[in-house]
Order: sequence, then C-alpha cells, then structure tokens
Amino acid sequence: MSTAILLLLVLIGSILITKYVANKIDPPFIAPTSEQKEEIARMAKAAAVAVAYRTIKRRAQETNSET
Repeated sequence: MSTAILLLLVLIGSILITKYVANKIDPPFIAPTSEQKEEIARMAKAAAVAVAYRTIKRRAQETNSET
C-alpha cells in the first residue's frame, strides 16, 4: 500500500516537473496588452512608410538614370 502511494506521488511529481520545464522551454501564449497592440501598429505603419519611401526613391533614381 505504501509503495503504491509512493509511486503515485512520484508520478504526480514527475508530471509537475515536466509541465514546469515545458513552460520554461516554450512558454504559453500571452495575449498582448492594448499598449503593446498600439506599439505594434505604430511599428507596422513606420515600416510601411519606410518601404514606400525607399521604393519612390529607387524609382526616381531609375528614372533619372534613364534620361
């Protein structure tokens, strides 16, 4: 009887340790806060503006080099 209880405790302990290690390796998804969402949106807009600027600048250089 005591062996069965001991084995059960070892099993429960190993499950808990496995869960802890798994969460440290690959943490569960945590939804971003509203501030983080706003920051992501600002960064996306800045990236879009930068890409548009570089594209316009490159096309202007190509146009100038052709003439």
